[in-house]
Amino acid sequence: MASSSQKLGGPPAPLQSPATGRRVTVLTIDGGGIRGLIPGTILAFLESKLQELDGPDRRLADYFDYIAGTSTGGLIAAMLAAPNKDKRPLFAAKDINKFYTENGPQIFPHRGDLANTLIELKGPKYDGKFLHSKIQSLLGATRLRDTLTNVVIPTFDIKNLQPTIFSTFDAQTLPLKNALLSDVCIGTSAAPTYLPAHFFQTRDDSTGKTRDFNLIDGGVSANNPTMVTINQISRKMMVSKEEVYGPSSGPTCYDKFLVISLGTGSAKNAAIYTAKEAAGWGILSWLHSKDGYTPIVDMFSYSSAALVDLNVSILFQALGSEKNYLRIQDDSLNGTAATVDVATKENMAELVRIGEKMLARTVSRVDMETGKPVPVPEEGTNADALTRFAEQLSQERKARMLSTQVSRNSAFQLHHVPRSPLSPPAMGKTLTTVLTIDGGGIRGLIPGTILAFLESKLQELDGPEMQLADYFDYIGGTSTGGLITAMLTAPNEHKRPLAFARDINKFYQENGPQIFPQRWKITNTMIEVFKGPKYDGEVLHSKIQGLFGSTRLRDTLTNVVIPAFDVKILRHTIFSTFDAQTQPLKDVLLSDVCIATSAAPTYLPAHFFQTRNKVTGETRDFNLIDGGVAANNPTMVTINQITRRAIVDNNKKEVLPGVPTDYGKFLVISIGTGTAKDAEMYTAKETAKWGIESWIFGKHGYTPIVDMFSYSSAGLVDYNVSILFQALGSEKNYLRIQDDSLKDTEATVDVATKENMEELVHIGERMLGRTVSRVDMETGKPVPVPEEGTNADALTRFAKMLSDERKRRMSSSQVRPNSTL
Repeated sequence: MASSSQKLGGPPAPLQSPATGRRVTVLTIDGGGIRGLIPGTILAFLESKLQELDGPDRRLADYFDYIAGTSTGGLIAAMLAAPNKDKRPLFAAKDINKFYTENGPQIFPHRGDLANTLIELKGPKYDGKFLHSKIQSLLGATRLRDTLTNVVIPTFDIKNLQPTIFSTFDAQTLPLKNALLSDVCIGTSAAPTYLPAHFFQTRDDSTGKTRDFNLIDGGVSANNPTMVTINQISRKMMVSKEEVYGPSSGPTCYDKFLVISLGTGSAKNAAIYTAKEAAGWGILSWLHSKDGYTPIVDMFSYSSAALVDLNVSILFQALGSEKNYLRIQDDSLNGTAATVDVATKENMAELVRIGEKMLARTVSRVDMETGKPVPVPEEGTNADALTRFAEQLSQERKARMLSTQVSRNSAFQLHHVPRSPLSPPAMGKTLTTVLTIDGGGIRGLIPGTILAFLESKLQELDGPEMQLADYFDYIGGTSTGGLITAMLTAPNEHKRPLAFARDINKFYQENGPQIFPQRWKITNTMIEVFKGPKYDGEVLHSKIQGLFGSTRLRDTLTNVVIPAFDVKILRHTIFSTFDAQTQPLKDVLLSDVCIATSAAPTYLPAHFFQTRNKVTGETRDFNLIDGGVAANNPTMVTINQITRRAIVDNNKKEVLPGVPTDYGKFLVISIGTGTAKDAEMYTAKETAKWGIESWIFGKHGYTPIVDMFSYSSAGLVDYNVSILFQALGSEKNYLRIQDDSLKDTEATVDVATKENMEELVHIGERMLGRTVSRVDMETGKPVPVPEEGTNADALTRFAKMLSDERKRRMSSSQVRPNSTL
């Protein structure tokens, strides 16, 4: 069949932006090292189907508005989107696997186990010279702005301790982000302990300004880049003022997206670890385990990727457009196939076969209750689904090419489709009220101080007996934030909240020194490396069990959302009151949830417990560690759990005032526990030499590998939520309070000396006096908003809105005695 460009006359043209188009087309590819052979196989199949429809000269970049990739996926994205000398894509999809099979053995040279271990302890496993040389020769002088379609590639800046997202749009509008595509690819592929960090500098020739980048693997930020990409598209629309979906839809009309997301496989189904085993691990075991796995890195990466899949699935299902999103992933890898760097001929051939087998597997979709992918037989195989997507992509391209209204630089506009009117608020609601609290160990004293202030303002309005649980529909917390959440929502004997907000700091100050006993540094080091977790957790477990007794998750006085991570199934586990009330096997003891979400790797032991359905006799095992591995900032998880509830619950109107994705009706306060981002502790030059030992033992008691994953997760959530609220013009409904200027012992999670705890309280007090800040869409960094006053002023305004909302519901004739608030 002749290509559409041949039918229309002239050479193949890049994908145009239509007035009559129907979709924003998106392709994303996960990170995974040599496992890039898996998506390479799948992409070759998809491109072959497009070529059957439109001619052999067709390439994937001709069909996708955005191609995104992380780590090895970022390299694939660049190969698909970079121009050759003829201004056509550098690689056909069928050539991707050839690149890996020819170069993989030189990128990841095989050595003996002993040699590898010695090298890994003192420096990165591989020097990266061959990879860097190959990427630089491949991409040459091509810059990010030159790509033939939009690309989005996440990285992480270790100096700023913050995600850095590279995109064609930014490169075209921000000269200092118009980096060499080779530098971006080397940066996003610099996996901690495997390859050295990468430094480069950009310069704006018109102003003389420069910008330094100190980058490591994008998987630290977003191993699955799908949500990052969707939010970058929304941000592009806000910044450029484009009516991308037409005047009635706006930048959060995600049902206009057509998304293919490709994983690189995982070992989730292998049940490699258990809580009993992991409870005895020291730092060395977390970094280097059996069969060449690196548990701490794998768990953060797997959790990040799966949580993105869950969040995107919720988004598309909420809009009734789940067939517009296809995720292809294999969680059954084992042995060397699950590693990122075994580039033997045998393993590479096996990875190609895995990709082929994935094509033949039944389409799967995330189950809203369990969070696990389940087969959807009526949709056929992944090959069938890709064939259908190819037809839609071909039709979309032809519609754009044929439209006489299209100009090369036109905005992506659709016909005006009036939105349905909002449903009337349920139970008198005009807002869904949400409070979230980050993880951070002893730094829980910081949000404790801020919450006490907020509660005092509510008491000034409504009386001294009022407590935070009286005002929030949902309270979400991770790790130490999960413990605070439970204290604020668990019932006492009078069916009132167990703790006032002012009691939180008292709990930390009285119990912190016993939970985190201070030892001599050399003693700590020996215990951490060889003997197991830094602390045995006995005091913490006893104290939590004494606090909550037999209280179960379903008993909380308002809805709670608490993330944890299961080391056996290598998947996040989100605990919520709603699930506890509808799924007997998730109606766990609140004490078990708190112990689990606080079980920080290297600090506290993993936690095992089992639940039983008394009616059926069915049981479920939980092998859990710290929720910070899944979502250290639980705001996005909480918002999506609310949306998921709206989908699952038959009576949706009683869950959200409006449609499930009408986030403009949310009122959200998100409180951090502080970070050391502003300290600029690390540089690429320094960390490029690090082996496992240095990634574990940082300055001032930090654990860089854990801190970077946690900071990146929390920062990216704030960025994504900020985009969401700003896209809806409701940014004043979202308040994030965070201090990124902590230093030395303040920034650690376990220094519970009297002096440090007092300083953490002072930090909380100073945060109240600071100017409100909001994420800058270009830099991703928080910037002050002086016209909104201090955080104390903002909390006072929020207190008034919360009080008014509660009174509105109380006076509504629709209120039921047991309704929230």
